[in-house]
Amino acid sequence: MTSPLIFQKRIGYSNSTLIFNGENSVLVDTGVKGNLSAFKVWFRQHNLKFSDIKLIILTHTHYDHTGNLIELKKLTGAKVLVHKNEFEHLKNGDTPIPKGQGKYPRFISALGRKFMPAFASPKPFVADWVNENEFMLNTFGIEGKIFTTPGHSAGSQSVLVDDILISGDTFVNMRNGQIFPPFADDPQILLKTWQQLFDMGVKVVYPGHGKKFKIEKAFPDFEKWSKKLKYKTI
Repeated sequence: MTSPLIFQKRIGYSNSTLIFNGENSVLVDTGVKGNLSAFKVWFRQHNLKFSDIKLIILTHTHYDHTGNLIELKKLTGAKVLVHKNEFEHLKNGDTPIPKGQGKYPRFISALGRKFMPAFASPKPFVADWVNENEFMLNTFGIEGKIFTTPGHSAGSQSVLVDDILISGDTFVNMRNGQIFPPFADDPQILLKTWQQLFDMGVKVVYPGHGKKFKIEKAFPDFEKWSKKLKYKTI
């Protein structure tokens, strides 16, 4: 197996990532709803047909990562994979709004939980496949895996290809330089996930928001939030 090419595109205000492998290509996340035309242009740029997408991976089920899922499922015929901890959320369309980390994110989260609980949820959809903990991509001719990376949400998962991580919102890359996501259900678990990813030898991260970056960029945020949350390294 050869290493596939990886391309990332902003779809609305979140990222979708293409693991390009010809007729066995994989799409990670489907962006903000109403942006199906962006996928049509993007695939055409890489000489891909919709039918070349054989698997759609959801890093988690928040609305900004599942917005074009139903339309893409119809166009591609691809299998859709979600983590076991979010299968029912996706099925019922009731994903909880994550907790805010910091004063302003906490305010936004509380506001959303009270007045717009459905805003951060996807349209109801039954996934084809469920990842219990780890799912290998060999079937698609890709040396890589999908594995659990909790913290942002209970069912967050990432994709590892070589030393490249497609992280969903396990990492972000905000314009102000922040790498730690402003919304996370369990920041202590998220820091533990980060530490494990550092130890795995990840070199490059394709985040759920913002441009790709070298893993070293996350180190200062890890130290900052570890002190802030009194996290004890394992």
